[in-house]
Amino acid sequence: MPYSFGALKSKRNGSLIITNYKRVIETWWDDEYKEYFYTREPLARYYYAGDYSKQIELKKRLKCKSFDWFMTNVASDVYKHFPKLPPNLFWGEVRNLKSEECLDTGSAQPPHTVHSSYCHSHGGNQLFRLNAKGQLGVGERCIDASTDKMILIHCKLGTVDGPWKYDKKTKRMIHKKLNMCLQQRDDGAIHLTECNDDMTDTRQQWKWRQIRPK
Repeated sequence: MPYSFGALKSKRNGSLIITNYKRVIETWWDDEYKEYFYTREPLARYYYAGDYSKQIELKKRLKCKSFDWFMTNVASDVYKHFPKLPPNLFWGEVRNLKSEECLDTGSAQPPHTVHSSYCHSHGGNQLFRLNAKGQLGVGERCIDASTDKMILIHCKLGTVDGPWKYDKKTKRMIHKKLNMCLQQRDDGAIHLTECNDDMTDTRQQWKWRQIRPK
């Protein structure tokens, strides 16, 4: 844990665990595999991870094989359980245009109801991602929904897809299987309901905003 203490602690601008993951990944993983990590943890791309040039020099000096070689020859069965992640179409905070509040998992463990709260722009429980195959998630967790609530769940093993779509024109979050839209009720609760043709009703309108570490 290189940044848990000492003079460099003040330079760290993100999660200690994710920062240390980044040091390992930037040292050992090939570019293709790095992108899978940053797809899952998009804010980590901007975390300060310190100087790891000595680790890279050691890797070169020892003539270590590439990470792709490892994945092909040692861990070739990984993709059966953990398929390659599609790129994110959107990531960041998801703000409701009516209340100006953001979707929030409350730092809870699945299963847990997703709610809305003040947009703090620090990521964490408000850092959502939507990939090209419709998976909506937060870190290693996924988002499911019923008509009465939005739920944080464990992602189904072996899948990278999902039922979600964001319409940039209407600013709606759409559940494709149910053909319903995400809405914040007047009491603040998040639920799915029939998509409203009234474009002045901003309860169903959401805006994605990428953030940066503070």
